[in-house]
Amino acid sequence: MFYQLKVAESKDLSKLTAFVEKAGVNSEGFEDLIDYFVIMENGEHEVVACIGIEPMDEHGLLRSLVVSDKLKQAHILTLFQSIQTVAEQKGMKQLFLVTNKEASVQFLTLMGFKEIARASIPEHLLTLEHMRVSLEKTDAKIMAKSS
Repeated sequence: MFYQLKVAESKDLSKLTAFVEKAGVNSEGFEDLIDYFVIMENGEHEVVACIGIEPMDEHGLLRSLVVSDKLKQAHILTLFQSIQTVAEQKGMKQLFLVTNKEASVQFLTLMGFKEIARASIPEHLLTLEHMRVSLEKTDAKIMAKSS
């Protein structure tokens, strides 16, 4: 099947929101962050994967990674490479994420992310609701990557 990556636009908001909410992921704030999302669509222009960044100065918090079970690891790799390009274009020097899945940690390490201590999180990132909620999860691991 053919897949296409693109930076989301306002016209994509409703289908992006529906896609992540179907997966049980919070879509709050998407209106303000739409051009900080990369979406992957199939040949019928249906969203099959997405990832976004919540920006804070020169830092960004990766959020809302949702991937259809039809995709392969290579598609996810391309999605991550694309969101890192968006971050660089928007002037971000460092990306952060929170995960509680060990398999994700291994994949993200291959992508250049490193696990960091909570004390290493920039103070202003802790004001983001998505960061606070993510850190409440059992076994939450914080990872970062500098550009």
